[in-house]
Amino acid sequence: MKKFAVLLIISIFILSCATSGPAESSVDSNRPDWMDNYPVDDAFYIGIAGSSTGNEAEDRKIAEAGARSNVAASISVEIHNEIVILTKDDSEGNYSTSTVDEITAVVEKSLSGIEIVDTYYSEEAGSWVYMRLSKVEWERIKKEEMDALISRIKEFLTPVLNDFDRPLVTRIQELLKARNLIKESPYSGFLKTTFIGEAGSLIDIIGNILKQHLDSIYLNVKPENIEVETGQSAVFSIAMNSNISSRIGNMPFAFISEDKGSVLSSLTDQNGTFSSEIKSSELLMGQNHLTLTIDRERIGFDDSLKTMILPEKVIIIDVQTVSIGLELVTPEGINLYGASGTVKSLFSSRNLPFKIGSVDSPFIKFDIRISDFPKYLEGAPDMAQASAVISLVRRGKTIYSFESDQFKDGGLTPEQAHDRSFAKLIEGLETNQEYVEGIVKALSLN
Repeated sequence: MKKFAVLLIISIFILSCATSGPAESSVDSNRPDWMDNYPVDDAFYIGIAGSSTGNEAEDRKIAEAGARSNVAASISVEIHNEIVILTKDDSEGNYSTSTVDEITAVVEKSLSGIEIVDTYYSEEAGSWVYMRLSKVEWERIKKEEMDALISRIKEFLTPVLNDFDRPLVTRIQELLKARNLIKESPYSGFLKTTFIGEAGSLIDIIGNILKQHLDSIYLNVKPENIEVETGQSAVFSIAMNSNISSRIGNMPFAFISEDKGSVLSSLTDQNGTFSSEIKSSELLMGQNHLTLTIDRERIGFDDSLKTMILPEKVIIIDVQTVSIGLELVTPEGINLYGASGTVKSLFSSRNLPFKIGSVDSPFIKFDIRISDFPKYLEGAPDMAQASAVISLVRRGKTIYSFESDQFKDGGLTPEQAHDRSFAKLIEGLETNQEYVEGIVKALSLN
């Protein structure tokens, strides 16, 4: 792209010269042919650039830097095209995905042996530089750099992989470090060698060794099936082992739920063990299938490794609703029709972490209190007010208590007034969250 940009600049410059005055007087006899006709030579990478700011010394520096960049751009386009061909043959995404500009920046730092073929300066055109680099020389530079990178990777990986006592986490992280170094290099697909008894592309060899390490991990969780009531925690232990290393090291892991994502992430100890608990509040009611796996992000996997299979272990945590009893207390001498069913429905119709059952402890004591108002005028309706004290009792002790507001209503008879005030009480409690939250907190279900 930069070569085309330079050609465009040259074309504009030539056009401006052609239109600035009479043709004969604007022709510079010293103007080199390579400014008008871009050189082509199969034995060299060529770069031409110019600058016209009015400062001759500064223009020369800019032109030289531009020409050098154009040489590097010519090389990087060739490298990029070769990588594209390699990538088509590789479904794992192992080779560099760098852009031409990124490759150019790396190549430019490596260039040596560039020669200045010619220069040109005029007040009108500014300073221009023609550079080139022998393709034979570039192949020597490239081979030297690739050999240096291969040697560097082997030097720090070999002692790690040959040490059985090196933690598996360290071995995996060093393999990822080597893989990233290769991917950052413009020569990622061209590094051919023999390493740890395997010959071929170095990035493929590293990938195979990484897969062997991951496949060697055995995950064990005890227990694999856990039943807990709402408010309780699922207690478990993890043990990781490998036949490649004597110990796992601090392995990052996570428990993943399909519905809630990661519900727990942490590190094992140096021996690959971990004991903890998962709160039921982090889970859904019913069966929760949790997948224990290595934490991709924390161990250092990038997107190019998203298809690599990690060890997994599925456990089931069944979160069950807590059953509590219900004791209904009604005022002496007052018969409230359907009161028992109405109070049960008050709790069962709401999405609560407990259910009403036939248990002795704990239980909810629902104490209904109704009082009549005096009747001062003959023929006036009977009036009554209703309230309730809702208590949670465990092992004979009240551990929570809530007293409702008073609800008034009237009727043609005292019985009708009682029923209507009781109905208003239930209606008011249906929208009240205070006593529900109090019971949940007292039961430690939150």
